[in-house]
Amino acid sequence: MNPTADIDSLAAELGDPARQSAAIVRLIEDASLDVSDEALDALARCLGAGLKAVARRAADAFVAIAARDPRVHAILHRVIEGSDPRARWTAAYALARCGGGALAERAVDALFEALASDDGDVRWAATELIVALGRGKRAAMIARLLALAGGDNPVAQRMALYGLRDLNANGAAMLEAIEGASRAHSTHLRLAALAALACFKDSTQAAKVALEMLEHDPDAGVRRAAAAALGAVANGSPRIHAALTRAASSDDESLTRAARSALKRMEQH
Repeated sequence: MNPTADIDSLAAELGDPARQSAAIVRLIEDASLDVSDEALDALARCLGAGLKAVARRAADAFVAIAARDPRVHAILHRVIEGSDPRARWTAAYALARCGGGALAERAVDALFEALASDDGDVRWAATELIVALGRGKRAAMIARLLALAGGDNPVAQRMALYGLRDLNANGAAMLEAIEGASRAHSTHLRLAALAALACFKDSTQAAKVALEMLEHDPDAGVRRAAAAALGAVANGSPRIHAALTRAASSDDESLTRAARSALKRMEQH
């Protein structure tokens, strides 16, 4: 069967919600398909589909086609420059996975926008891609993440801190962002601040942040995380040792375990 004979029907299938999933799978699996402009446009519309599975598979299809079709990058650039946030993110996800240095950089703005998404899967996928891009342009990605961490959106701030942690950012600006987050109203953001302290070893200032949270944070989960963080960053000062010893005798069994583990880790350091 001539693969070009399916061109018009493929575009129609991609535009039909009842048939588009199967059509997308064909595009991913059959490298012999000669895909028309109409079919690529229809696939681009799938990037903004209400069903996450359809949008994600459409991105997979573009990544598969990009290896053999130079039209893909231009189409993804066009979608990224559009006004549909869902489509912009999915196109950015696809373009970043296509690789190619400067080509992937066109996706950065949409990836950073996605850090504030209501969808946790989208946020984590965007964070992972930003970290991957940061391995090539570390300073630029860290600067943008620090700016976001100092913003006013708790969700985006949280994801920025996780991205900074994964890029092992540990300068003064990073510590300042962590200190700000440690006092935030959002429990999730305070937990992210503690997770980001992993970038600091034997840091008096980092230990001070974790100690303050262990002794005064109103949330039990945060106090437990603070005890664990002290085991990783503390230099074994008498005050920290005393605070962990007190925590190790608390009525909170989880806090007790975390504090004892931290004390043991400090002893082995």
